[in-house]
Amino acid sequence: MPRPLSERFERSGVGRVLLSLLVVLVVGLEVATHLPPSALQRAVREPAGTAVRLLGIEHSWGVFAPDPRSTSLRLEARVTFADGTTTSWTIPDGPRVVANLRYYRWRKWLERVRADRYRSIWRPTAEWIAELHAGGPSPVVRVELVHHHRTNAIDGPQEPWQETTYFTLAVEEVRP
Repeated sequence: MPRPLSERFERSGVGRVLLSLLVVLVVGLEVATHLPPSALQRAVREPAGTAVRLLGIEHSWGVFAPDPRSTSLRLEARVTFADGTTTSWTIPDGPRVVANLRYYRWRKWLERVRADRYRSIWRPTAEWIAELHAGGPSPVVRVELVHHHRTNAIDGPQEPWQETTYFTLAVEEVRP
């Protein structure tokens, strides 16, 4: 029985060289994005950071000491229809057990989609949410992206959520 293509590739000389180069690239990018402040770090920070994000291998250690994040975040999209009705879209919740890793990407996406430095994805996000709600009895006319946040209390009652509408998309063209 012939070996699968993946195994034949891994065993070939070219495959081994390409896989080795990939490993060296990934390790090099990780090292480049974690260099201490220096001229080298300033020179490679932006291109290495872009490559790390594109490959989906970015790491953030903000949940660990000595300075863990002290706020909780939520995102809501308020969708308004031509007939005046509204609905809300939120990041999907998964089961508490087993699916945690599946929904981890949504939580990482949340950190980006509400951040000022990633404002280039605000409009596409609102357009995507409008498309999710298209085709109903009334056309979508507006999508508002709302950032909810609060400072976490270590003990006692939690503060109420504060909200900020940080992007509004007026849907101009009604698609059939």
